Amino acid sequence: MGPTRPERRGVEKLLELKVPAAGVVEQHVHLGGAVPIHRLYEAAVDRGIRLPVQSYAEFANLLHRRRDNSGTLERYLEIYEVAERIQSGPQAVRESVLIALNGAARTGGASSVAAEGEAVTPARHQLPIRALELRFNPMKRNGNGIWDLDRVMLSACSAVNEIRTAYKGLLRAGLMVCLGRDLPFEENQILARKVGLWADQGLPVVGIDLAGPESSNPLSDPLKLEQMAELFLLAGPKVGRTIHCGETRAIDVETFVSTVKSLQPARIGHPLAALRAYWEDDDARGLQLMAERGIVAELCMLSNLLTGAIDRVEDYQRVLNTFDQFHIEYTFSTDAPALQKSTLASEIGLLLDRDAASLDQIERSFETAARTTFLSG
Repeated sequence: MGPTRPERRGVEKLLELKVPAAGVVEQHVHLGGAVPIHRLYEAAVDRGIRLPVQSYAEFANLLHRRRDNSGTLERYLEIYEVAERIQSGPQAVRESVLIALNGAARTGGASSVAAEGEAVTPARHQLPIRALELRFNPMKRNGNGIWDLDRVMLSACSAVNEIRTAYKGLLRAGLMVCLGRDLPFEENQILARKVGLWADQGLPVVGIDLAGPESSNPLSDPLKLEQMAELFLLAGPKVGRTIHCGETRAIDVETFVSTVKSLQPARIGHPLAALRAYWEDDDARGLQLMAERGIVAELCMLSNLLTGAIDRVEDYQRVLNTFDQFHIEYTFSTDAPALQKSTLASEIGLLLDRDAASLDQIERSFETAARTTFLSG
């Protein structure tokens, strides 16, 4: 699957959307997937970073996430190590955050993407991005301990503050810190403690997340789940909680339910395990738990297609209708726009073009995102 471009019908429907006067909030974007491929290559050349390929063409082909080089979450995530290595160190992290946030503000509403992965600045901002939660794992940006973790995070925070000042309130932004399913407990423990410290210091750290390949640590082991719950407590009460949980079949509904009860998230990224259990086994426990606790589903349509979590764009109609059936609210985000060569407008336009979502469902998702963001104001 190449760049996501809505057909003419989808573009026309985009123009019919009632967008909030304050703009659109995007909740689920990873720093590793938010810097255009050619910018990553230029940074690697500038810093003398050794790459696994010999040419830019090979590099661009390697990093561009498509169905033919993804297919599973594990394969989809493989190349993130390359992006994370290039983004490592205080200066590199600062530059990456600036590029990601500037790109979101400049191209809000763009429904087309250039070959290099840069969204094309639209003549009319159909979906102006006015608030963005940007998530990343600082432990994967410190060069295996070469750079001080606090200095890495401080650089990211300085970029957020710089953007806030430069855009004079027209772009709100905050940072989400991801604990890693694929990291040792000790490293996650350091991160969780740091999150609490950074939040207490007034840095723009607004949330904590759990990310990474689910198969490496599905948290089906009660001891590991208990340890993860302790880490979320360590992060403290000043940050919002979200988790990636249930995107793959590595997590069944039993594990999904126990994880949600233990970690107590306000939002869940890709909670597809709850849907699969209901569709395949008429087991509604996951959906009922989300409904009872008012947990919001963070949906990223294109990345779900690339990982094979969802087979076709049209299948999203069933996803949204099931969530509506259980009165579960949801939001839409791009996940990794630069590496997928997509934008929020192009992904929503494609949903509208394929009748996989209605205007009402999209408009309600905007309201939900604005109301449930971890950003202040």
